[in-house]
Amino acid sequence: MGRRPEVFVQALSRITRTAKDPVKLRRAIMVLMSAQGRPAADIVCLRP
Repeated sequence: MGRRPEVFVQALSRITRTAKDPVKLRRAIMVLMSAQGRPAADIVCLRP
């Protein structure tokens, strides 16, 4: 039995608050947006 998805979302939320590496921050935000059900068009807009 694996972990509940909420566990991963909480960890990603912590990363978005504490990340110093911009790449790690951007990736965490993209995954969080996906977990929230945001459309791919909104997520793609984050890419530089």
